[in-house]
Order: sequence, then structure tokens, then C-alpha cells
Amino acid sequence: MKTLAIIPMLVRQHAEDAAFLFVQRGRAFHGQSWDETQLGRTDQRIAGNIAGLVAAGKTGLEIAAEYAETVGGAGEIFTLAVTAFAQGQAVEFTLAAGLGSPAGRKGLSGALAWTEPRLIGPQVKRWLESGEEGLRFLGLVALSHHRSDPGAMLAGFLTDTSPEVRSRAARLAFELGRADLAGQMLELAGPEVWPLLALARFGKGAQPLYDHAAMGESPEAELALEAALIAAPDQARERLGAMLRLPATRALALSRTGVTGDLSVAGWLCQQLDQEADIEAAQFALFDLYPLDPDLCSDLAQRPLTAEAWLKAHVNDPPHLSLRRKRLDVLRLGFRDRAAPLPDWRRTRAYPAWS
Repeated sequence: MKTLAIIPMLVRQHAEDAAFLFVQRGRAFHGQSWDETQLGRTDQRIAGNIAGLVAAGKTGLEIAAEYAETVGGAGEIFTLAVTAFAQGQAVEFTLAAGLGSPAGRKGLSGALAWTEPRLIGPQVKRWLESGEEGLRFLGLVALSHHRSDPGAMLAGFLTDTSPEVRSRAARLAFELGRADLAGQMLELAGPEVWPLLALARFGKGAQPLYDHAAMGESPEAELALEAALIAAPDQARERLGAMLRLPATRALALSRTGVTGDLSVAGWLCQQLDQEADIEAAQFALFDLYPLDPDLCSDLAQRPLTAEAWLKAHVNDPPHLSLRRKRLDVLRLGFRDRAAPLPDWRRTRAYPAWS
């Protein structure tokens, strides 16, 4: 076996870069600039940095743990967890470091999504059976990311003593298309968005989702509105109109006007570019309507006179399938085929991204 020369400064750079790229990757899913190629390139860079940490053995794990303790962000926890899972070392320490904060849980979630099931499968089974609610939560997170159905066990998690576990179980039921659990979703329906999403997907109506989005305060209000518009587009004009009239929900409603794919609103959206407060939301809606790369359309910020003139200027632009458009397509597919698992739209492309 070859002995690797370990240079701590380079190992630190691997840890820092992996953490930064993970955070950058997460933000890209909510925007409209990245496509699958950019995702693939970023994932290759993350994989290279993780490989450097794993190859550095104990030193790589210690440096990743140091950043997780001193910085403690989602990226640092992700980097530590992926390294620990790959090496099969310090897993308990890693879980304890991540479960204590929302950022840490986000990092652990990303690490479970990144890691191959064969490396975490036995641990996930133990987590699901654990008396610790944090571990049960992580077990469901792993099943969710890898679209693995726990069968009859899922119904039990919907009545768990932990609200966080119940919410994640409802999310898993939504993602897997477990329409057989719709009755339990009715019992869970309330302030949590995931039971409402599941009920809408299982054909129980989108009205609660519209109501949830109209509150405008929930961190999942955007998702609730997008799903409602997809599940019940016949209500879109009335519900969006009501939200547009309220200052607290105007930006959200305006930014999601393009979700229904109604091209007749393009001209009106261009008019909203004249309102300083509406520019960002109107641009967002326009890029939901048209498969154009925002990075190539800086002229939109100059407030074109008409939608037709702007589109004509970009008629020869290559089609741009952003990660956001891919996500919306997956939601649309899920509401058409209610009993099928949702494809995992966060996965990197399977072929090399570098040309």
C-alpha cells in the first residue's frame, strides 16, 4: 500500500472548498441560472475535495471536525459527515455535532443524500429504530433522499411523539406517492406544509395550500404556492389576484405568476418592470415562463417596452433547462401520477460535466 504525503495546508483547502461548494450548490436550486451542467461541474469539484479529505485519513477527518466545531455551518457539517461516512469513523461524534442546530441538520441531510446507500444502510436501519428523535429524523431524511419506502413502518412515524419526525414522515409519504396514508394526513393537517402537500397530491384539494401560502410568513410559503398552482390552476387567477393586492404577499404572488405556464401574462409582467419594488419578482416569473438563461438576459433589467421585443432579441438563445424548471417539472409529474415516487431532481447528471 502506498503511503501518501499529507500536507495539512492542502487538506484544509479541501475542507474549506467542499463546505463552500455545498452551500453554493444548495442556493442554486432556488434560482434560475444553474442547469445540469453547472450542477455536474460543482459536484465533480465537491467529489474531488472529499476524495482528498478521505485520502488524508485521520488528518482529513480531524481537520473536517475542527471546521465543524469552530464554524459549524451547513457546509462544514456536510464535509465532516461525508468524510466520516466514507471512512466509517467518528460517525457518532459527527451526528452529535450536526443535530444541535438547523444548519447542522441541513449539512447532515446533504451528507446523507450524497453518500451511497451501501455505506449508510445499516446505520439508517438502527436510526429508524432508535429511541432518540433526532436519529429517527435522520433515518427518514436518508429514506427521503434515496426514495426508499419503509413500507408499513411509515404509518407509525406519522404518529411519532416528535413533531419533527411526523413532519418528515409526511414529506416522505408525499415524495413516495403513498396515497394509502391520506387518512392519516387529514389528522396531521394544520400549520405544517407537508401533510397539506401530500393531501393535495392525493387528490384531496389544494385550497389549504393556497391558504398556507397566503399567510406569507411560512418558510415553505413558496413551495406551498407552487404546488397549489400546479394542483389547482383553475384557482390561480383568483388566488394570485387576492395575494397581489396585499403588500405582505405581493412579491411572492408576482414571482410565482409564471408557474402555471400562462404566456398571456408576459406583457403584464413586463409592465411590472416599471415598478421598482416589482422588478425582481417580475423577472423571476418571466424566466419561469421562458427557457432562457438569466445570465444571458441582462437587457431585461433595462425594462423592455414589450415582451415581444425582448423575446425577439433572444430568439436564437439556446434553451436553458434550469434546476428550478426541472424541479417544477418534477412537481407537475407528481401531481399527474399520484402513486409514483417523485424523481430526485437534485441528483447530478450521470455523465461527465466537463467537455
